[in-house]
Amino acid sequence: MGMMVSPRPVFNANRNVKGYSLWFQIGNALLGGATNYPDETSVHSPFMDFVNKIGLEALTMKKLVFIPVSDIHLTTDLLSACEVDPSMVTLQLNRKNALSESNLNHIKRLREAGFKIAFRNYHDISGVEPFLPYTDFIFCEPETVKFMSLLKLVRSKGYPSKIIVKDVDTDKLFQQFVGYGAEFFDGGFYQIPKMNKDNRVSPLKVNYLSLLNQVNQDDFDVNKFSSVVQRDPALAIRFLKMVNSSQINNKINSLRHAAALIGQNEIKRWITTAVASSLSQEEPGEITRLSLIRAKFCEDLAGLFEMGVHKENLFLMGLFSVLDVILDMSIEKALDMVLIPDVIRDALVKENNDFASIYTFVKLYERCDWTEISRIALVKNIDLDKVADAFYSTLSWYGRLINMTLDEGDLDESDIKA
Repeated sequence: MGMMVSPRPVFNANRNVKGYSLWFQIGNALLGGATNYPDETSVHSPFMDFVNKIGLEALTMKKLVFIPVSDIHLTTDLLSACEVDPSMVTLQLNRKNALSESNLNHIKRLREAGFKIAFRNYHDISGVEPFLPYTDFIFCEPETVKFMSLLKLVRSKGYPSKIIVKDVDTDKLFQQFVGYGAEFFDGGFYQIPKMNKDNRVSPLKVNYLSLLNQVNQDDFDVNKFSSVVQRDPALAIRFLKMVNSSQINNKINSLRHAAALIGQNEIKRWITTAVASSLSQEEPGEITRLSLIRAKFCEDLAGLFEMGVHKENLFLMGLFSVLDVILDMSIEKALDMVLIPDVIRDALVKENNDFASIYTFVKLYERCDWTEISRIALVKNIDLDKVADAFYSTLSWYGRLINMTLDEGDLDESDIKA
């Protein structure tokens, strides 16, 4: 049975990503037998396998990964099972883990081996206190009294534990707990535009929007590509690196030659992806990652929703779903600045068409709303194992995308030829 996994970012107070916690479900929540806790009878950790298979580059951008562990996992040789740097792996315990002397000894051993330790879902933290000298992170509910009590306990006794405030879904709540002294945060607050009153867009973003619109016009001419991209040498270098990385013959450093090799459709797709990434460079890096993963996941789900012929537009829908955050304005105003099909606009603004059904599904998956995911799967007769496969495919694609580079020094601005 497939395991649906959603890596949820953990931010610091500067809105930089510290790591990702793996939320998961095995099976359909409405059919019985589903679980979102580690198997308490198996010595095998599917989460460690998942991390090993995807790799930290694609999964967490080489940041921490939080993986759930059962009591029996704690007794095994996790160090041998871990194929990534153990110092980047945080073993996450929850209320099903026994607060026993035996587990405390296992935690001491694993921490000495390099792993980090986290606790979540313990409503009464007093029972965890013997573990706190060996605990790196504690997830806390976004309740002022609970947070302040935990913060006082940790600081007064000099424990190394850092508190991660869970489910921080608004900027107001984020700012509130920053003021209280919180250091780390989980939640969707970073996906909400601040809605500055003047709605001014920086000149750099205006240039990128202009480029984006030029290559997405119906009459876009491949022969005009070189003159368009040469306006941004950094973008031109990225394009040539992308083409060269897929070629096995001689190096290509002519924009026209590269454009002729990959064709109009691939040019549009690459430019749209690259420019969308560049647009979000002033935002938290997670916005870029979110837009790319949404885009590919929407595309990979197309067949399951019987919308395979719309893959290209579904990719664009996911890519532009965070344009409001990037431009710091309402989604309606943001979409007015780019050329997109009406079906994408209606999906993102009104959420009232078939495209919107996939967009909604993707957002539910991000939030780990497994019950609603299960309901939709039953109604639409979607195999959740195939959903899990689609997300794995998405992460694999993202890993290849961010690793698409040439040897250092192969290209610089002087190498670019039209």
